[in-house]
Amino acid sequence: MKEREIPQKEARAKAEKLLSGIKTVFLATNGSHGHPNVRAMMPLLFEGVETLWFSTELESSKIIELVKDDKAAVFGYSPRSMSTFRLWGNVKILDDLVSRKHVWTDALKERFPGGAQDPNLRILRFNAVSGLFSGKDGHSGIFEIK
Repeated sequence: MKEREIPQKEARAKAEKLLSGIKTVFLATNGSHGHPNVRAMMPLLFEGVETLWFSTELESSKIIELVKDDKAAVFGYSPRSMSTFRLWGNVKILDDLVSRKHVWTDALKERFPGGAQDPNLRILRFNAVSGLFSGKDGHSGIFEIK
């Protein structure tokens, strides 16, 4: 292990703590133009760093890109602690009522006035396979998710 490297278990725990304290992350997909597309997203729900849930519109460019290539990355940053995390994984596009109800909050009413049954609502479930935590002190650690 390098001198500035954090053990896997600690890096994962720090990434989970950071994720629990921020409201916005950045989701990167493989764009159809050959370059990554990055956009700010609000996780509706997260289960550790393993699974993050998002909402989007049916005709979003994210849907088009994820149908072609489900690989994605999530980046989170805390300006207070100056720490970051990155997660790499795959996104599943969900259109079932169970998934919609699972993540539904009243905050979505403005974008999806039809509620959890709104025909324009799609749920994105990001499943991480690995990640990286970096602290402001330069210490970082990669972790695998099994």
